[in-house]
Amino acid sequence: MPQLAKRFTVYAMDRRGRAPSGDAEAYSIATEAGDIAAVVDAIGGPVTVLSHSYGALASIAALDQLQNVSHLILYEPPITADGARPDSPAVLAKLDSLLAANEREQIVITFLRDQVRVPADRLEVMKSSPIWPIILEIAPTLPRESRQVNTYRPSLERLADWKTPTTVLLGSTSTGILRDAAYFLRDAIPGCRLVILDGQGHGAATEAPDYFVAKVLEAIAAVAAPNITPNRSSSHTAD
Repeated sequence: MPQLAKRFTVYAMDRRGRAPSGDAEAYSIATEAGDIAAVVDAIGGPVTVLSHSYGALASIAALDQLQNVSHLILYEPPITADGARPDSPAVLAKLDSLLAANEREQIVITFLRDQVRVPADRLEVMKSSPIWPIILEIAPTLPRESRQVNTYRPSLERLADWKTPTTVLLGSTSTGILRDAAYFLRDAIPGCRLVILDGQGHGAATEAPDYFVAKVLEAIAAVAAPNITPNRSSSHTAD
């Protein structure tokens, strides 16, 4: 964020269930989409929306509400164009059970191991990283977000009608749903650019921040309109 703030006015959005934002008992990805659209509207245009993972999925759900967006950058949204995988009901049931028991660490472990399918060695590394306590804090949001990931289906018509310049970021080491989703969006959104983050996976923003920022700036420069200067644009992030 400090690096991006040298070039842009940055608005970092704390989504529902992420402190200091509040939450509500009822939840749907449509409410998340409305939140993102409301923040963009409050900023005014032109706005570059930079979103990662589930935040990118929610941004896609908001396409028909987004106004004054000059560039949409999506970093590995977990979109499933086809049906949910066979083990989805079992995974979701396990997450719901752990949530009812308030077993936060087990929620996170189950989410990463069974939903995201993080390799065992990578999971052990994450447990000892500074980000682990942060993930534990948002553990209660992971079951509902997993359910949305496994059931949300993007509208092909809405994607085809989206005319705003769009860039999809994909780590070269990412596989499965994340890789498939990136190529699906590249083909579904007119003029969409696919940018590969060499040597990176799903966490380049934290694991290689200098490289990540450089690639984001390259993507913005590649599609920037002639009458928009970087120091007058806004960047809105949703993670």
